Amino acid sequence: MVEIQGVPLIEAAGSPAAIGHAIGEQSRDQISSMIGLYTEIFARPKKEVFRAAEHFRVQIEGFAPRLSEEISAMAEAANVDHRWLFALNARSELLSALAVGECTSVHFNGTPILGQNWDWLEQLEDLMVLQRITDATGHTTLMLTEPGIVGKIGLNSAGIGVCLNFLPTSNHTLGVPTHIVLRHVLSARNWSELETIIDRAGCGRSANLLIADETGQSMNIEFDGVNARIHAPGPKATAHTNHYLASDIQVAEVLFENSDARLSRAKALIETSGGSGLEHLKAILSDRSDADHPILAPYSEVPAFRGNIGTDCSIAMDLERRQMHFRRGNDPSVAFACIEIHETPTDSNGGL
Repeated sequence: MVEIQGVPLIEAAGSPAAIGHAIGEQSRDQISSMIGLYTEIFARPKKEVFRAAEHFRVQIEGFAPRLSEEISAMAEAANVDHRWLFALNARSELLSALAVGECTSVHFNGTPILGQNWDWLEQLEDLMVLQRITDATGHTTLMLTEPGIVGKIGLNSAGIGVCLNFLPTSNHTLGVPTHIVLRHVLSARNWSELETIIDRAGCGRSANLLIADETGQSMNIEFDGVNARIHAPGPKATAHTNHYLASDIQVAEVLFENSDARLSRAKALIETSGGSGLEHLKAILSDRSDADHPILAPYSEVPAFRGNIGTDCSIAMDLERRQMHFRRGNDPSVAFACIEIHETPTDSNGGL
């Protein structure tokens, strides 16, 4: 198996069952570790987690039955109860009230340049995986995800890409899980298909999705469990962190301070530079000028939460070229590796 900066690149192809089986077989140990980690984070009795898992299984089956089939096959190949994987795929919904800061996303208006930092638990730096998945029609998805979770940050062979920001809410989040929507977005062959997927998904989650395509067309949509609202782009770019911009919904003060500081710094970097290319995006994602609330965040303890949180990886995508530029961890001196959607990955200097 190929690794990029120590992160496995899992390849899978064919039917949903074949894809799920291949992923489950190749990431069996990581999936087991994920279940252990999220068992602690959920902090709920197993019967309660499984009850929620069954609810979300029904939601997934109705929205994207192929992904339900993939999850079940993955669980079988990984030798785990399928209910754990349905729970993992609804992890954002099960944690929707959690007030912790994670992720800074940017898309330059009218360009194919899109990316983000993924900030979450320190343990995920050693568990996260890259996946390149080709369905039976030849449509390919390249993404960064957590083992056992079928959708996250990435792009597809049609030149569509998606980024994710967690948004906390006290509303019920009982709809189609965020990570299922993310993967289904990446199944779209064109913008019309994408809009249909978003419309069908409804509002039952709390998250911000920043979506763009190779032509520079974009959509930034905030979900709060009850509503879905479009947030208009800024003058040069769309930037988003972890508080609501399209509504006056409030988040916890400690989260808002961090999220607003990162957003303000990202906007300042966008406005003060004339650049809108891949290297400028990488520079924004590497910024540590605000020592208290850096965009590229070292791991640190979060009050009222077990474990350290920081930037697990940075992703900068060129959707026109079908490229993902990836950097593991939060060291700004580390070069990005370049992964072509259909080619062997290379580092920024062209080496393996």
